[in-house]
Amino acid sequence: MPELALDDITLHYQDAGDPEAPAVVLLHGFTSDLRMWTPHVDPLSVDYRVVAPDMRGHGASGAPEAPESYTMEGYAEDLRDLLDHLGVDVCALVGCSFGGMVALQFATTWPERIAGLVLSDTSAAYDHPAYAEECRTREQGILATEDIARRFGMAEVGKRAAASITDPFLASGMRDRYARMSTEGFLGAAKARRERPDLLPVIRERLTMPTLVCIGENDPVRSGSDLMVEQLTGARYSTFRDTGHGIPARRPELFAREVLGFFTDIEEGRPIAGRRTV
Repeated sequence: MPELALDDITLHYQDAGDPEAPAVVLLHGFTSDLRMWTPHVDPLSVDYRVVAPDMRGHGASGAPEAPESYTMEGYAEDLRDLLDHLGVDVCALVGCSFGGMVALQFATTWPERIAGLVLSDTSAAYDHPAYAEECRTREQGILATEDIARRFGMAEVGKRAAASITDPFLASGMRDRYARMSTEGFLGAAKARRERPDLLPVIRERLTMPTLVCIGENDPVRSGSDLMVEQLTGARYSTFRDTGHGIPARRPELFAREVLGFFTDIEEGRPIAGRRTV
């Protein structure tokens, strides 16, 4: 797969479909990489150019040692540099979880470059008084995992994450997922998501493009998504029944259907706003 040399890292990415078609950019979640989008590339690339990077600290992209190399603004700038390199002036941007945080940062900084925005399993602020307790509990778990990574390394993180998985194949996959990350990449990305700007005060004004927000009915970050949608009155809000965190991986066919339907509605000028349960 192709790579782009930036000032401090090499960015690894996938570029599929017709390069002259409208571009759809896919941003993966924390500790994942571009391979999480494998079920989505083929259906999307029928009509679109599909670009999926490994964000810094993840996958085959570089992972600088310096903690200051990881900021949410920096992740957005990496994406801008990749789009400039590919000659993509305007795209549809899809982000899941951590990727949704990067997508929000990019879209609020350069809204003119976004034709449509899809935010899945994500929030516009690290914390807020309105967040539910399960959201805060999840964040405390990530903080504890940071401490394990700092003290013992990523192999131990993977071992502990896999300990509760009874299926040997899935447990091995979980261990491998963490083993592929460096300690610096893991801690740097965790720092960026924790220290990200609070975008709640600006999203109503800046996110004027068609926006689809997706959340799992059982996702612990649902309260963060609910709060974000309160500001995005023109957005479409799709709740996925019996679904936890990570909709694109848990419900790939249904997620692809929602996203493609959203894109079709944009192209045909149909109304976007509204709430749905799927």
